[in-house]
Amino acid sequence: MKIALAGKPGCGRSTLFKALAGSPDADTTRPLTVDVPDERLDLLEEIHEPEKKTHARVIFTDVPSPALAPRNLALLRNAAVLAVVLDNYALGDVTGDFLEIDSELVLADMALCEKRVERLVKEGSGSSREAGLLRELLSRMEESRPLRVLELDQDRKDILSPYSLLSLKPLLVISNRMGKPVTQEEDLAVLVREHGGRLLEADAGFEMELAEIDEDERGPFLESMGYRSGSLSRIIRAAYEALDLIVFFTVGSDEVRAWPVRRGATAVEAAGAIHSDMARGFIRAVVVPWEVYSATPDRNLLKERGQLGVEGKDYVVSDGDVIEIRFSV
Repeated sequence: MKIALAGKPGCGRSTLFKALAGSPDADTTRPLTVDVPDERLDLLEEIHEPEKKTHARVIFTDVPSPALAPRNLALLRNAAVLAVVLDNYALGDVTGDFLEIDSELVLADMALCEKRVERLVKEGSGSSREAGLLRELLSRMEESRPLRVLELDQDRKDILSPYSLLSLKPLLVISNRMGKPVTQEEDLAVLVREHGGRLLEADAGFEMELAEIDEDERGPFLESMGYRSGSLSRIIRAAYEALDLIVFFTVGSDEVRAWPVRRGATAVEAAGAIHSDMARGFIRAVVVPWEVYSATPDRNLLKERGQLGVEGKDYVVSDGDVIEIRFSV
């Protein structure tokens, strides 16, 4: 999953990026890959003592200001989630900054949709379903409505998928404050929800301090500042929720691994997340729910109890399932 950090100059975006990297010397011009924390995967490592533990991963990109400059559009379009950082520690005009940035996202989408409609008309496809959908979206965006607030069925999303429309992407809005915010966040949170986004609070300077202390001291330090978790875990958790992702696990003596998939994914889709050959030659999936596996991580005992579920390709994966794919190629 790719998350693009964007914001106006001075918002603290790059400081937050360095804090997420755990280093004040992190290179903000290069993508940052971080492991997704998961206590369940840590437990699987303790149980199986594998040669390798592989977390799900998130890639952060620090998008230079101005975020909507033509040179940055590719960085934004390649991201699965947009995270807009707002200055709520100095100037504190978070509402105005948010509305300005979201409007710029809408305008970028309008320009793209208008060009595509013109192209379809020239090609003689001006009456196609695609052209009709784009015209409908343009009429909505002319009302300054971001596309993420619209209810689109999967067929429409599939038509729009190649365009990576910016105002259709899940949006996280990060109020970057220094202790207490300059501008109270209650009204901003309502506005962000009305625009289809989610508001998170962060203190980039504090997060940088947090990254520089020993890991076993971070919990008490967080609590002393009124936080239950650091920004990294909160941003990742919010991004997973925005994309409606869950995680399943594979285990073995060589590796234990976490695999993110969309909620509602089937067993054959989970197989494809591991390798396309597994999906193509899928036979069955041996599935143990997390609650069962964590209580009894003994395959033989689970088999004796009849708790090894043998599922077909249409089985819907649940969060935390431990899955073994049987396949033939």
